[in-house]
Amino acid sequence: MHARLSRIFAVVAMLAAGAPDLCADDERAHFHHVHLNVVDPAASSEFYTRIFGAVPVSYANAIPALFTERSFLLFNKVSAAPPFALESGIWHIGWGGVDMPSEYEWFKKQGVSIHTPLYELGDIHVTYLNGPDKELIEVNTMGHHRFAHVHLFAEDVNRTVQWYVDHLGVTPRRPNVSKPDYAKARAWANSFVVDNVQIIVYGRPDFTPPPPWWRWEPLLEFQPTKGHAIDHIAFSYRNIEPVFERMRASGAVIAEPIAHRPEVNHTSYFVEGPDKVLIEIVQAKPIPEGMWDE
Repeated sequence: MHARLSRIFAVVAMLAAGAPDLCADDERAHFHHVHLNVVDPAASSEFYTRIFGAVPVSYANAIPALFTERSFLLFNKVSAAPPFALESGIWHIGWGGVDMPSEYEWFKKQGVSIHTPLYELGDIHVTYLNGPDKELIEVNTMGHHRFAHVHLFAEDVNRTVQWYVDHLGVTPRRPNVSKPDYAKARAWANSFVVDNVQIIVYGRPDFTPPPPWWRWEPLLEFQPTKGHAIDHIAFSYRNIEPVFERMRASGAVIAEPIAHRPEVNHTSYFVEGPDKVLIEIVQAKPIPEGMWDE
């Protein structure tokens, strides 16, 4: 066990109590990691540690990474700044806040690049920050300071959410959402939760006039997430072979077959999800049990 992991023993011990021991056929997906393309992994690690309290760890005894309560941030070092334009099916990642007006002032004092200044949305406050490689990060009033969500875009919200239902066994917040009159509704949206991470899916802002949360030209076509600042998201199972076979048999687009990946010391495969979102399926025990594998 890596010495730095001792700082999170207390947290994961609470999670371990009463955790079910599910076999691969019973188990639903667990949220495993967000993978970022970064120019300077050390600088990115310092940023997420200092600003969001992520815990530095040695992931699989292979690479420095960050632990975010029940999942990881992994970094892929790139030689040039990755594309960060909001043009892919992954819009942003998000953390919770408590006293957002005070925290917003603290972000500014810490020198964090502000993408969208603090604003009120009903009874909460919201801001968007730029990460070190301009990956977009939302922070809003949630009553905690945890890594909380991944926000996706979709051409068709219902079709995208159903893909995750069919392939990952998730439960949508609502079974079907009618496309709204955008003159009256803020967004076409649905969501689902995997472990402690909410995956929020918004309809693509491809119309005019744009919704109040989108100040750019209409997003008419998605670019693949691979290679962007937020490269992909990952889910895990104890045994990925039956999951792989089910996906392949159903016609899911397999981007890379099952393989051991020495650069991160784990076994996984990649599938192209809806809206050109790259998804990695990792073979790993769920947290907290999986934290202690050598």
